[in-house]
Amino acid sequence: MKRLLPSVVPVLAGGLLLAACSTTPISRVNANRALYESWPIEIREAVLDGRAERGMTPEMVRVAKGNPSRIEQRSGSKGQEEVWVYQTGSNMGGTQLSIGGGYGGMNVIGAPGSTGSGVTEVEEVVFVDGVVLISY
Repeated sequence: MKRLLPSVVPVLAGGLLLAACSTTPISRVNANRALYESWPIEIREAVLDGRAERGMTPEMVRVAKGNPSRIEQRSGSKGQEEVWVYQTGSNMGGTQLSIGGGYGGMNVIGAPGSTGSGVTEVEEVVFVDGVVLISY
């Protein structure tokens, strides 16, 4: 057990550091307090819950959800759409990470494109004419 502990501690510390770097709705609200307080109560509630709701502006969605993973343009039934894609999860291109599996404590199994056990969640926020049409 003593041999495993030194190899696990740096990995755990790195994970905690990455978690500390992510922003939350309340931290984004605090950074944009005056703007947030000018919005209707329904919008403020959605922002605090980290939700994008119909009628929100891009500014409101950024405070609610942060920056998207990517932004796409596409044609939709209501005209040109701007789609903000929020991707979260642990799918690393099919690569699996095993901690404590051998000397040094860390093994990478698999290659990009192979089947992994990571789960990826994708949420799309669709804007038309500068306001949210739908979020799913």
